[in-house]
Amino acid sequence: MLQSIRFQTAIYCRSELSAPWGFSVRGRDFATFHLVTHGRCCLDVDGLRRRAWLAAGDLIILPTGRAHMVRDAPSSPVTHLEDLIADAPRDDGGMLRSGGGGASTALVCGGFQFEDRANPVIASLPPLIHLRGRHRGANGWLNLALEFLGEEAESQRPGAETILVRLADVLFIEAVRAYLSAPGTSKSGLAAALRDPRIATAVVAIHRQPEVRWDIQRLAKQAAMSRAAFADRFKALVGESPISYLTRCRMNKAMGLLASAHVPLSQVAARVGYESEASFGRAFKRETGMSPAAYRSKRVARN
Repeated sequence: MLQSIRFQTAIYCRSELSAPWGFSVRGRDFATFHLVTHGRCCLDVDGLRRRAWLAAGDLIILPTGRAHMVRDAPSSPVTHLEDLIADAPRDDGGMLRSGGGGASTALVCGGFQFEDRANPVIASLPPLIHLRGRHRGANGWLNLALEFLGEEAESQRPGAETILVRLADVLFIEAVRAYLSAPGTSKSGLAAALRDPRIATAVVAIHRQPEVRWDIQRLAKQAAMSRAAFADRFKALVGESPISYLTRCRMNKAMGLLASAHVPLSQVAARVGYESEASFGRAFKRETGMSPAAYRSKRVARN
């Protein structure tokens, strides 16, 4: 399922900010992340009542790109992140420095641009994921990765930006994995479905083999349930019918295949479970609003 997530990571800035400081980030159509490499700060996310406090080694991800504010203290004034990046001076290593001269906090700020925001895994994520590092409960490799990322963020060595991007990729996958596997995450949605052994069997089967001619009866058999019980349980947990979920997974895989100009449309159709190019084209347009050929032209031109 994680293999179905295709994204590109970008680093906006590495910064060292001294109190008082604060910046706001407008709502975006892609995910945003902030990593604290030293110091501490607080985060307020639009639409969420609870304020999050971040310590050194903490990574926060906003999968839906909600507007938010990051500050050293709740009372500190804020400026837009774009203005801060444009106006604040940078040292020879590209580190942005700003603030009032008090206690310092260092951050790495960036974003994840998803190839398909309708991907079922992405669509199931909450507005905020908080991955805590450098404490007893964190995995050893995670602490090491966060520590290494912090060192690279503050270094002036050649290639530091490339290292940050690659590590951010890994940490995003770990954040998603931690969220989906957490027992207290949610009582509904994909995370809840993956904690139900029978429904999870069907969900994983869909992701592994979307080209199979799945129907309710066949999926119910995978889950060792009656047809009616399976359909009701699946919809109650996932929030949509099994066939609707299957279609979304097929279209997501098709988008990845269409990104390459070398795979014929007939093969794309076959590899996502359609007997003919025409039936695939109708389904694709119904889901995305454009034909497979038009989507391919758009993707190839963008790349």
